[in-house]
Amino acid sequence: MRPVALVTGASRRLGRALAEGAARAGHDVAVHFRSDPAAASRTVDAIGRLGAEAEPFQADLREAGAPQRLVESVLARFGRLDLLLHSASPWLERPVDEVTEEGWNDVFAVGPRAGFFLARAAAPALAASGGAVLLVSDVAATKAWPRHLPHAVSKAAVDALVRNLAVALGPSVRVNGIAPGIVLPPEELPPEEVARLVTRTPLGRAVSVPDLVSAALLLASNRSITGQVLAVDAGRSVV
Repeated sequence: MRPVALVTGASRRLGRALAEGAARAGHDVAVHFRSDPAAASRTVDAIGRLGAEAEPFQADLREAGAPQRLVESVLARFGRLDLLLHSASPWLERPVDEVTEEGWNDVFAVGPRAGFFLARAAAPALAASGGAVLLVSDVAATKAWPRHLPHAVSKAAVDALVRNLAVALGPSVRVNGIAPGIVLPPEELPPEEVARLVTRTPLGRAVSVPDLVSAALLLASNRSITGQVLAVDAGRSVV
């Protein structure tokens, strides 16, 4: 039986790239999406062309109990789980005085809160398969991004979640994180701002999607790495 990966936020952008990467690495894929079934279907079709099996699963991770129900649905369909890859994350750009409680709660509910409850729900199946959890963080977790404060703080919480879950779920389940730099900038970010950020990296370039995906798969498969958050950011985190 092929290993199975559950990838959240897999209908678009980085989540889709990670889902396709998991398929290339030999996994069948549970494609989570929130509100765009057509986009999820495109991911499923792309994975099918790679020779893997995939199925879409709708869940609004902001809702109480949704992470648990999502994992249960995946296990009911595939019978096993080998990799939980939590990529879903709202993007909220606001000055501090425009951040609302609703916006703040959405970012934290989909990010670290869902990450915790997904991992807890998946832990027995992952332990049975010798599997792993991979949480998508961001270099913003260690930087001051005052126009993206809920995002940055939630990613810092994701980093703490990686360390704590690695201990709590070990030795049966490995837990790591990956912190992308400039890889797929938000569509609303002006090109000149993207260029400015890229010039500040030691490598002087954006991160390629294949580089990020290959690093994620390394963390997911290496049996001697746990509790680590790997920055894949062209060196941005060190300047």
